Amino acid sequence: MQLEVDGYDTGKKIDLIYRDGLEVVESLFGNPIFAQNMTFDPLRIQRNGEEEYGEWFTAQEATRIQDTLPDGATLVPVIAASDKTPITRYTGGLEMHPLFLTIANIDADVHMKATAHAWQCVAFVPIVKFEVHSDYQTILQSRLWHKCVDIVTEKLKRAANCREFMADPFEQQLIATPFRTKAYTLDLIHAVSCQKKPWDLNAFQKLAKANHLLGVHLPFWRDWKNSDVCCFLVPDILHTVHKLFFDHVLKWCKEVVGSDELDTHYKVHHKCVGVRHFAAGVSHVSQMTGREYRDIQHTIVPMIAGAAPSTMVQPVHALIDFFYLAQRPLHTESSIRSMEASLSEFHSTKHAIITAGSRLGKENFNIPKLELLLSFVDAIRRSGGLIQYSADVSEHLLITHCKTPFTQTNKQPNFAEQIVRLLDRKECMCLLDVYLLLHEYNEPLVNAASDEEDLLCSADPTLAWVSCVAPSEQYHFNSPWPIRNIFTDGISSSGATAALSITITPDCTKLRIVDIGDIYMLPNFTTRLEEYILQCTGGSTSHSIFQSFNEIMVWHKFCIQQYSVSWPSTIMPSQVVQAQPPSTSFPLGNCDAILLNVDGQSQHNPGYHVTQV
Repeated sequence: MQLEVDGYDTGKKIDLIYRDGLEVVESLFGNPIFAQNMTFDPLRIQRNGEEEYGEWFTAQEATRIQDTLPDGATLVPVIAASDKTPITRYTGGLEMHPLFLTIANIDADVHMKATAHAWQCVAFVPIVKFEVHSDYQTILQSRLWHKCVDIVTEKLKRAANCREFMADPFEQQLIATPFRTKAYTLDLIHAVSCQKKPWDLNAFQKLAKANHLLGVHLPFWRDWKNSDVCCFLVPDILHTVHKLFFDHVLKWCKEVVGSDELDTHYKVHHKCVGVRHFAAGVSHVSQMTGREYRDIQHTIVPMIAGAAPSTMVQPVHALIDFFYLAQRPLHTESSIRSMEASLSEFHSTKHAIITAGSRLGKENFNIPKLELLLSFVDAIRRSGGLIQYSADVSEHLLITHCKTPFTQTNKQPNFAEQIVRLLDRKECMCLLDVYLLLHEYNEPLVNAASDEEDLLCSADPTLAWVSCVAPSEQYHFNSPWPIRNIFTDGISSSGATAALSITITPDCTKLRIVDIGDIYMLPNFTTRLEEYILQCTGGSTSHSIFQSFNEIMVWHKFCIQQYSVSWPSTIMPSQVVQAQPPSTSFPLGNCDAILLNVDGQSQHNPGYHVTQV
């Protein structure tokens, strides 16, 4: 569709390429692949006598809206994500606003994985330059964005107001209403109403700024039933938490500790498999991904401890605690109170940050992202666990699909059309593969039940579904490696919460026990090993147990796997723990540290010990 903004010219034509939002939602809602991972009714879950907030259907808004619907109607909450994304670098600087949709009926741990393909790209919103004064560029671009989203969601809003029949994954007809946006991962978008004409930008913008608003007079949600902007614009972890850390908290630490000193701490930091090691430091990094922000957050407190005043470490520690508590997929009133306590501790001690001189002469904390943290608690109670990395996932989806080289062109529409054709062709081919396979087996397009053990290990819902419908034909589909269940074939005891796994071939074979102490600098190794074996076998110390053998095998690493703390029925991906022997580079060895939970301690008062492998 070609758009125009009355009274304002642009250097290029405004071309909006989009799909009908209602058709996309119907496709997601009726997709049998997600049937075993979908919710259709609000839930009230109690954990230890406390209300639990996780999926959107467990939060207060779901219950409130459902109570207003007629019998037989179900909710289909729409989640939308959009973020400005660069498409070309060094060749024209093309940018656009891809718009992605998914539905909150699909479990969060499924739809938040890019490999599940639960996010559908519904529009490429153009970013154009208007031939006006630079003061009016932002307001006109924002109005254009809302107009485009208005077009994409027109039928969605009509369905929310009038209700719509559609098929669910089990081929039953349901009345789906109302549609509701859960989150928009954008900078705050507001609307302002005034007596001035909306296209009198000078007067309109002045009044908008006076009220700290952007000046969009026709926001896309204005006629969308049950779309209260105070409810559906929930905080976004990526842009609020991780960006707040990188834009402010990390800068505070650099100012107090010193960039060179902080870089040195990160350069000599112990390397761990699966966590990025910043060999060049962190002070000169200008462009980072959300994953890199998180990797720095993992270690920022111990990195500044001892180098920064303890009075400054305390508020930073409290803020990092809040960040991690906010990212829990499941919340209870107890965890919410812990969040409030951490944020309160930060505000009561934050003056030490200014005293240490980390705010570069500023005497206040007028930071919008910091102020947004106050809304986290209410948002969790209303909408459940906060959306994690939707914009990050959306950008990953777009970039992943756009790796195919395109024809070089300076015209944005031609370039965008190539992207659309590629996305459409790839999606249609995936759906056709599934259809042909099921047609060949004469299987119905309904979901097949899966064993719980398979669900725990599955990383791809499509592969899990196909493996039940046509087990011998799994090789037809490309999918990520499923999570290996070490509990079924690893080393674990009955009732264990962790399992270990090692490779078949050891790193060292036939090492003499008497030489272990010298090689690994463990002078009491022989004595301790003998004590351990005697304790396990109930033997006596009348003779040495090593008379029957004096050689052992040694592994330098092993995998450990645990159940999720938040989702007790879900197995987490395994982690690698290393223990390299002493060498020229590491005279004392290079061994990972772990938290060891002592047997016999209760879950609420665990006896954790920090130990080294």
